[in-house]
Amino acid sequence: MKRIEISYMRIIAMIMVVLYHCFYQFATGYSMCVNLFPHIDVYEHFTKFLNSIDMPMFVFASGYLFSYLKNQCHKYSDGKEFLLKKVKRLLLPFLLWAVVVDLLLYGGIDPSHFLYPACHLWFLVMLMWCFVFVFITRFLWEKHSLWVNVLFCLAFSSIYFLLGGRGYLSSLLCMDSFLVYFPIFYLGVIWARFSIVERWAHLSKPLLWVALTVFAVLIGFFTYNKFPLHSDLLARVLGVCLTLTLFQLLFVPSEKREESCVPNRCISSLDASGMGIYILHQIVIILLLNQSVVASFVKEHVVMGPVLLFCVVFLGCWGIVALINKTKLKYIFG
Repeated sequence: MKRIEISYMRIIAMIMVVLYHCFYQFATGYSMCVNLFPHIDVYEHFTKFLNSIDMPMFVFASGYLFSYLKNQCHKYSDGKEFLLKKVKRLLLPFLLWAVVVDLLLYGGIDPSHFLYPACHLWFLVMLMWCFVFVFITRFLWEKHSLWVNVLFCLAFSSIYFLLGGRGYLSSLLCMDSFLVYFPIFYLGVIWARFSIVERWAHLSKPLLWVALTVFAVLIGFFTYNKFPLHSDLLARVLGVCLTLTLFQLLFVPSEKREESCVPNRCISSLDASGMGIYILHQIVIILLLNQSVVASFVKEHVVMGPVLLFCVVFLGCWGIVALINKTKLKYIFG
């Protein structure tokens, strides 16, 4: 049965990622852009706010969906078949688009970008590591109690800080990103495995909305550089809390799901196009911002420019991916 909640979460996260990259040139800037953009403090804060939520939401949704399909829908019983499917869905598109990114943005193929992924393609490699590692650790989340799994998740989280503090972390094959995001992915796995969202179904919606608002406000404070207690780490933790709260708000009991939660064509198309939009959007943004006409407009209209850029990129990538997904070339997006 389709989990409409996961579809909505992935769409929300995808919109936030595209927004993040449309405003990013005013926050830090793209090293691949020939045009320079003025730094705007508000946009730096805004992009940090988005980034504290969008990636945790994406990664949690991926872990949850995998665990839900395996445990409730009895898929992925064959480990070899499962891993091969993930290679086809994640690594093959990574290799293909790594070449495209190099040719379009760098003018030639740089072999190091296959070991140290350029642009946003790191996410595909990191996610592949998450699936591999969760398969290796299946004896934990399939056999042991909820608390054992929570302790493992917390213990794994500490590895990043232990290695990072001693300078042992490396971005080789996105291992540093994997150490950051795997605990969130694993949290999604155990959230589905132990039906936490169903256990908390009695929580009142007004209370959840209050919690969601509080988490969003706190993230806004902690991502603000001039806030005395500024902490990107706490903002990321609160981003996970916001993700769990939003998922609970979106939850629909199974007895109501068939009759009230059949996604419309727009939602279904967006959900199916999500990975393709993710792969395409930053490439399109950089190509557009390297055009002097577009760059000048965005710099002159610092509010409307990024908003229009978002509309053009999001709708354009959605249309392209939706069309390609109807052809035999849909494998290029995984």
